[in-house]
Amino acid sequence: MFFLSSPDFPQPHLVSSKCIEFESCRYNGLIIRSSLVKKLKNYADFTPVCPEVEIGLGIPRDPIHLEKDQDKIELIQPSTGYNCTGKMSEFADSFLMSVGGVDGFILKNKSPSCGVKAVKVYPKGGMSRPWTDGVGLFAAAVFRCFPFTPVEDEGRLRNYHLRENFLTRIYTLADFRENVLNGDFGDILEFHRKNKLLFSSYSQIHSRQLGRLVSNLKETTFPELVEKYRNTMKKMLQNDPLPPANINVLMHAFGYFSNDLTSSEKEFFLESLEKYRQGRVPLLVNQNLLKSWIIRFDNEYLADQTFFEPYPEELMEITFI
Repeated sequence: MFFLSSPDFPQPHLVSSKCIEFESCRYNGLIIRSSLVKKLKNYADFTPVCPEVEIGLGIPRDPIHLEKDQDKIELIQPSTGYNCTGKMSEFADSFLMSVGGVDGFILKNKSPSCGVKAVKVYPKGGMSRPWTDGVGLFAAAVFRCFPFTPVEDEGRLRNYHLRENFLTRIYTLADFRENVLNGDFGDILEFHRKNKLLFSSYSQIHSRQLGRLVSNLKETTFPELVEKYRNTMKKMLQNDPLPPANINVLMHAFGYFSNDLTSSEKEFFLESLEKYRQGRVPLLVNQNLLKSWIIRFDNEYLADQTFFEPYPEELMEITFI
């Protein structure tokens, strides 16, 4: 009898703002609570950093903010007039060049140093109403140095769908880093095989491109293949899988069992699929339905597909605060 077992997941390497669940280092001396980051500490390796403290600002400290002077964005401490721009840019570039093998970033939302979006940007002098379309200075360096690496803030990760996509991406990249980068042709073939359905849910076009890369092993060296494969995969994973794409993958997997199911079971699955399409149930409901049939009918190919469990089950909570 075949049983579906949980896969052995790698430990993603994440860089995070130190004020999120690590140290009380915010400008006001407080710590930010995130139940997701707290739980992830058991499943990932973190490199926490507080760019503001690293450039010499104390704890607590007078707040800093972004100011725009024509086309130039600067980081200013209004109470003192201190311009932190040069020091922050220098630190960000130095730090980001020193960290290797990063699978993702979790940064403090709306922070003038770490905010990934919706950061306040004041006109020069800081006296007028701010815009809210800025990016923190450190975060901007992250986007520049790691253009295809998952970057989110702790606020956005409270959203189930954003969190699901982020976790899927960091665990896929960690698996590639750990099991393919220093491996051989067999390792990349195995990686591609078990991710076929997952990649199809992200992009049929990119998935086919990856398939062509691994089908022409005689035409390239392993390092060249790894580089091309990784770049294509990272671009693909920037997409957010939409319900129609997931439904196509679910229906493909359903086809493995359609001749063995009763009419009532088929009808129940299709009704559940329609509820997912309407946004009434999460993807997880339909994945678990299929997983029950994978066990029942001993389907080893589907059992090994990461689409059904792309990251540890313990992180598959609907709500994190």
